[in-house]
Amino acid sequence: MDQPGSNRSTNEPLPPRRHAFAPAALGIIAALLFGCGGGPTLVFPGGALAGTEVAEPVTDWSFVDARFVDLETRPSDPYSVELNYILRDGKLYIDPSEGKRWLDHIREDPRVRVRFGDEIYRATAVLVGEPGELPDFDPERFIYRLDPR
Repeated sequence: MDQPGSNRSTNEPLPPRRHAFAPAALGIIAALLFGCGGGPTLVFPGGALAGTEVAEPVTDWSFVDARFVDLETRPSDPYSVELNYILRDGKLYIDPSEGKRWLDHIREDPRVRVRFGDEIYRATAVLVGEPGELPDFDPERFIYRLDPR
C-alpha cells in the first residue's frame, strides 16, 4: 500500500542511509587525538606551543585570568600539557604530582614556556616546596614557581 505522496510501496526495503557526518566526525576525533598542532589538546599532550612569544620577562602575573595554562617543557624536544595553576601575590605556581612526565622534564631542565591565550612567555621552573612543606598548597604535590628568564 502506498502512502500519500510516496512513489514507494511500503513493502520495498529502504535504500541504505549514507552518513555524511561520519567522515567529518572522524576528522574531528583524529584532530583531538593527534593534536591540531601548536600545543596540547584537552587531556592529550602536544609539542611546541604556537603563538606569539613575548620578549619581555613577566615579574607580575596578576593580569592572568585564564582557567588553565599551557606549559611546554623539554626545549630540545618540546612536550606540552594543559594544567591548572596557582596565582599568589603576582607569582605563578604549578603543582605537579609525582609520576608526571613533564615533572621529570622540569627536573632535567627547568626552562619552560607558558601560554595564556595566544601569548607565550619564557620562564624557569623553580622548586619552592616539597609535598607538605608550604601551607595553603596541596600537601601531596611539589610546588614550582615560574620565574622570568
